[in-house]
Amino acid sequence: MTKLSSPNMLLPTVFVCGFVVMAFEIIGSRVLAPFMGTSTYVWVSIIGVILLAMSLGYSFGGSRADRNANQHEIGRFMLLAALCIGLMNLGKNQFLTLLGSVHLPLLVKSTSASFILFGLPSFFLAAFFPYALRLALTSVTESGKLAGRFYATSTLGSILGTFLSATVLIPTFGTTHILWILAALLIAFSIWNGALQKQKTVTIIALLVLASNIAFSFYPRPYLDFDSHYNRIWILDAIAQGRPTRYLSLNGHVNSGMWVDDPIVAQLYPYSDYFRLADHFHPNFERTLMLGAGAYTFPKLYQHLWPNRDLDVVEIDPKLTELSMAFFNFNPRENTQIFHEDARTFLSSTDQTYDVIISDVFTSPLEVPFQMTTTECYQLHYNHLSENGVLILNVLGNAEGDHSAFLKSQVRTAASVFDRVLVFEVEDGTKSHMKNNMVVALKSAYEPSFTNSDSTIQNMLDQLRSVDFENARLLTDDFAPANWLLRE
Repeated sequence: MTKLSSPNMLLPTVFVCGFVVMAFEIIGSRVLAPFMGTSTYVWVSIIGVILLAMSLGYSFGGSRADRNANQHEIGRFMLLAALCIGLMNLGKNQFLTLLGSVHLPLLVKSTSASFILFGLPSFFLAAFFPYALRLALTSVTESGKLAGRFYATSTLGSILGTFLSATVLIPTFGTTHILWILAALLIAFSIWNGALQKQKTVTIIALLVLASNIAFSFYPRPYLDFDSHYNRIWILDAIAQGRPTRYLSLNGHVNSGMWVDDPIVAQLYPYSDYFRLADHFHPNFERTLMLGAGAYTFPKLYQHLWPNRDLDVVEIDPKLTELSMAFFNFNPRENTQIFHEDARTFLSSTDQTYDVIISDVFTSPLEVPFQMTTTECYQLHYNHLSENGVLILNVLGNAEGDHSAFLKSQVRTAASVFDRVLVFEVEDGTKSHMKNNMVVALKSAYEPSFTNSDSTIQNMLDQLRSVDFENARLLTDDFAPANWLLRE
């Protein structure tokens, strides 16, 4: 046995491989997010594929170790894993753009992407482990103790990889940088395990790919790319209807946008203008709570329309607030307060009451925060509204036919708490498979008026729709398959 193959010398390598495999899994979600979102289907695909690849890798590595256990093979496995990560990092965006254009169910696309992008690196990282264990094993009587030390060390590395990715790596370095950092770490430890002696060609190729990764990560792109604790964020400029526009994309879905030449009053996406219905159903409102801000499109308009009225904004991602102030012309007034907190947690902890609550947290057709869709959550909304208060929600879906189940379930769930629930389909002049709908829930049972002297508001009121929700699912904290209903 060589000195490096002793258990104490192999343990740092075992730790690093455990670290990389879990960091790689966490980062995998950020790789797919701009093209497929972050829904449960995407996470299931990533976790399932990586577990399958690792199980095959464990089997392969164990069989190979029994036939030919030598120090240099460890370096080979790590080099191959690093090489796969580096190549994946170079070609991931082009591949995912192509795959995203294919009309297939999301689960099929995300599973296919996970196999192609994450399968081989996970396989080689797993193949290393039984090989290292076999190499370090010198006595059957110590095999249990040695296996326990190896598994414990690998698990500690995985724990560090998990927490460090979420708390430091993602918000500090970004996805592309992190991937080549992981590849560099594997190359360094492969050299530590003697790769340069027997795997010189593979080492040189891996180093060339790593150099290409580093160069590519600093290559200018036509969009700004940010990673926060919560989102993969893209900001890009374009031309729409002959006018300059700026878009905010969160996890593969365009969340907000603005006209660059009129960033506050004119609404690029008409649905946000429909929040002005608050002034129709509660003309004397003084205090408003908005849940979910994105690029702060409506808070900007709110401050313009009602500069003397109070506005509290709850946005879970502080990075979005920072970017909205830097790139989307948002400047909070003194009577605008911002809370960086989960919307449900805020509702559960605050004792403040509001005349109007506006919810814009259901913005992606791929995934919604299920905890905001339930009877218990609507009761929290109700409890925090003043007398005659109004709740306005932007809800994706159709009144009938395909993609109507989620809208119907939300209307039924809201109606189980509020005295009157109305639905206004947003008329935006486009033909989309899913519409934006303003669900207006009134705390009072009074008969509202459906006429307004403002022609813009009147046009919104004319979009009143009847939604048959009698057979829809009533969602509760115990049973809320919201993301499955989005697809029905």
